[in-house]
Amino acid sequence: MIKKYELANKQLAESKDYADFTYIINPTRTEIGEVATRYQFPFDYIAGILDDDENARFETDDNGNILLLLQYPLAENGSIEVFPFSLIVNAKENAVILSLNHECNLDNLFARTFETARYQHEIIYQVMNVMARSFNQYLSQYKKRMRSIEEDLKYSQENAQIMEIIRSQKSLIYFEAALDDNIAVYQKFMTYLRDQDENGFSDKIFDVYIESTQALTTTEIQLKLLENLSDLFSNIVSNNLNIIMKIMTSATFVMTIPAIIAGLYGMNVKLPFQSWPHAFWFILAITLLISTVVFRVMLRKRMF
Repeated sequence: MIKKYELANKQLAESKDYADFTYIINPTRTEIGEVATRYQFPFDYIAGILDDDENARFETDDNGNILLLLQYPLAENGSIEVFPFSLIVNAKENAVILSLNHECNLDNLFARTFETARYQHEIIYQVMNVMARSFNQYLSQYKKRMRSIEEDLKYSQENAQIMEIIRSQKSLIYFEAALDDNIAVYQKFMTYLRDQDENGFSDKIFDVYIESTQALTTTEIQLKLLENLSDLFSNIVSNNLNIIMKIMTSATFVMTIPAIIAGLYGMNVKLPFQSWPHAFWFILAITLLISTVVFRVMLRKRMF
């Protein structure tokens, strides 16, 4: 799907013709060819987003087009993964082309006002900033979720928490690789802007760069914490199972005492007190007394 926008009254408004900003979502190869021909840039500038594993990169071509292929996080099918997006800058017509293969909330971009003289730079900055901030937003959610898992670990004998940890580690590994690639692209883009005497715009991109480096640091810390949490989980589950087995073994030992006495008095031989009318209650009392003494001894030795 191709959506075309023009700058009207300092805001992006939908247009029938290609103008200042083109937003492409889930493009077909025909649509990619149409846009690539219109702005005269290589087909793979947009086609790269069709591959969810496409690496981030920075490129320029002979027609003055700039490609910023970056990655952003998105929750899909119960997990958070990273996907590529293509941001193309056309110098000849001062147009910006954004293409995504997965939906993303860009309402803030269309609600903003832009300075006519520098709208191209502002659009680029806002798109890159939204995508960079989304990493930190997801990481903030991870921190809260990890605190909840840490509380649940105290009493856990199930696999739910360990599966959550595995899913989180998978997402964070994707985050780490994507952020590392994005940061490399930001550095190349800033160098390019400085060479083009666009130092003012380069400073804005530097803000995005800082946002991404913070997200990368947080991701690395969270990965280390998750590794420790995974080891801790295994130890806690093992310890909890050992405690349960200890209690069950001790309880079985205490309950074996009345079973042995009952077994002895069930034998078809002459036994003490067999002619006494209150023998049952006496034997029961003796059994309870022995079981109580054994229980208290085991309790003092922390066998329960």
